[in-house]
Amino acid sequence: MATRVTHGVGTANTTADSGRHERWPERTALRRTAAEERRWSESKQLSLPKPAPDSEGCAALAMKALEEGKPFDALISCERALRTCATSESLRCGMLSALALESLGLLNLAQERLGQAARMAKDVDLSTLQMALEAMKRVRGRERQIEEGDAQVLMEEIQRMGALLGDQEAGYWISCVGECSRSKEGQAELVQKGFLLEAHRNLQQPAQVARHASLVALRYRINKKLQRHLSAAGLLMGVADQCLLPKALHSPLSVDPLEEQLRQSLDELRAKRLVVLDEVLPPEALCKVKLELQRMRQEQVLQNDTNDVCNPLQEAKYLPFADDATQFRESCPVTMQVMQRLAALASILEEELGLQLAVPKSAMAACYPPKASYKMHLDSYFLHGCPDDIPRKVTILLYCNQGWTKSVGGELRAWEAFDQGRGPSRTIEPLTGRMVVFMAEEIWHEVLESHGDRYALTLWIHDRARVQISP
Repeated sequence: MATRVTHGVGTANTTADSGRHERWPERTALRRTAAEERRWSESKQLSLPKPAPDSEGCAALAMKALEEGKPFDALISCERALRTCATSESLRCGMLSALALESLGLLNLAQERLGQAARMAKDVDLSTLQMALEAMKRVRGRERQIEEGDAQVLMEEIQRMGALLGDQEAGYWISCVGECSRSKEGQAELVQKGFLLEAHRNLQQPAQVARHASLVALRYRINKKLQRHLSAAGLLMGVADQCLLPKALHSPLSVDPLEEQLRQSLDELRAKRLVVLDEVLPPEALCKVKLELQRMRQEQVLQNDTNDVCNPLQEAKYLPFADDATQFRESCPVTMQVMQRLAALASILEEELGLQLAVPKSAMAACYPPKASYKMHLDSYFLHGCPDDIPRKVTILLYCNQGWTKSVGGELRAWEAFDQGRGPSRTIEPLTGRMVVFMAEEIWHEVLESHGDRYALTLWIHDRARVQISP
């Protein structure tokens, strides 16, 4: 967010309510509000058919985690059980999962899970159906209070999510939002980055703006943290994968023209922290990649994330490219080969830039359909108050858009290192065969609105000190 915020994060932070620098209150555990007490009471009242031992254990762990104010742990326990237990046995875990999502502040996901539980309970347990419907009514009422700008409800949500994120990360985001909320220029920046609705710029008081924007910003970070937890638990691919050492992916006996092209551009990457290379792979190969991605999209393998306020319409999927990914090799052989060639570049980047890197076992395939865009952001906020953010160090983008024209849109706009939109920007067209390499923690960038289907592969290379290396 705002580079003009220069005070220490976590010790003198801006509160969403006042916009002044105040110490973020010490927290050792989450304190439940009245609404949370009702949710916890509901979880203990669930009366369902006796579940299987594994499901029963997960439900008990989830209830204990909720009682201790650990909704991330509760949700992981529930998600594990929901993947294995029978329909009649999943009701309890489904309800507990919804309560955990509500405790995280992800109310739209809580509503989805409650709706699923209500549909299952309809033919199994009428008391649980009633409980699910009542919980859904409560969640919708909470959302309505937020939309109406209820200051007390907004602050309750902000404080709860802030405690879940921790003082340093929450303090950073609330501080930056508070700073931006004080001026029209800053409010425009919040809109640009997806943390403020255009309608909320009409609010009279900066504190009102700060509350709305802080809520959105913290929900965004909670969603990212949830993805990291699910990935670390083996329930989601791509965010916290086990990694491989670069040398394990690079053959010193073969010479890849793509690697030589990157070597010739390293001086520019060192100086500008971003470099663009064209015609890095044959058009025929990239045409096959696009066809494979289009087939995955038709099969609904690529999905969007409505909780990503910066990028809700992008359709994407992390795909495994390690040698043991036999199913992916069979369905998308050319895409897998291309991802492996991109992964081999990590060895050169590590050697030439003096970095200690690690390569996740998956890369992201993405389509930007019409109206999709990506607000200004960094690929990792590790240097910006988020010490446990995804440990991305280098971003490698490869476009496969045969026949792209300006009418299709979806250009990449990037600023100089650590410049958050105040200086000149560079617009990069997503031409087929074009590869963009940049430092993930330094280059603020955005994707302009797409007017057609725009395809790309993205590989993030991680900081070795902050990942788990695969044996």
